[in-house]
This record gives sequence, C-alpha cells and structure tokens, in this order.
Amino acid sequence: MDKLKISTANLVILIAGAVMLIASFLAFSKLSLPSISAGGLKIGGTQSYSAWSSHFFLIATIPALLGAVMAAQVALKAFAPGVPLPERVLGLTWNQIHLVLALQATIMMLAFLIQDTGPLDKGIGLFLMVLAAIALLVGAVLRMQESHGARKN
Repeated sequence: MDKLKISTANLVILIAGAVMLIASFLAFSKLSLPSISAGGLKIGGTQSYSAWSSHFFLIATIPALLGAVMAAQVALKAFAPGVPLPERVLGLTWNQIHLVLALQATIMMLAFLIQDTGPLDKGIGLFLMVLAAIALLVGAVLRMQESHGARKN
C-alpha cells in the first residue's frame, strides 16, 4: 500500500480552506435586540447573518471562495495526480498564486475584524474565518519556503 504524502504547507492550506468555507456559513455577525413582552407578543431576540446572507454577500464570501480555490488546487494535486493542471497561470506559479490569494483573504478578514459594526456583534463565523485566513497565509509562506529549500538541495 503506497502512503499518500502531503507536505505540511499543503495540509495547512487544505484544512484552513475547509474551515474557511464551513465558517462562512456560521454567524458572521449578529444583531441582538432586547426582548420585550407586551400583551403576549414577544418582540426582540437575536438575528444572525452568515457571510452568504444578502447583507454581506460577495464582499464577505470572497475570502471563503479564495480559501476554497486554494484547498481545491492542493486537493487535486494530492488526491488526483492524473488531473492536468498548468505549471503557471497568467505567468504565476502555483506558489505565487497561493501567496497572493492568502494575502488577499487575510487582509479582507482583518479589515472585517477591525471595522466598527455599529449595532452588530461579531459572530463566531467571522472569528473562525480570520483564523483560517491567517492559516492560509502561513501555509502559502511555508509552500514558498519548501520550494526554495527543494531548489537548494
């Protein structure tokens, strides 16, 4: 039985991409209103919004999609080696593409983290997406280091 070998960098990207996508469906932000009961009618409560809800759609889904693209490329290379992937895309190597996508996702998620949301509270999905974006960046940097180390040997 031939063991599947996947580098640490690719494993980090694969896991972080999956976490990023899953977290995008969790509460990205929440609106909490005090509960008021009047005449048997209860008003208030908590409303949560995911990155895919109409309030954040596209701007908050971009980091999730970037992570999914990174994880998909790693998965195809590791688990379906017969699938032909170009060595370069628009003149960039896959390591460079991973670095750019991870940097973009990280910058966007950090911007969401530090922005003033007014009455909205930050949700668990946002925090998990921030952590996953940072992990994607770490994985991309590790990929670059692995490729430089392989060239020197």
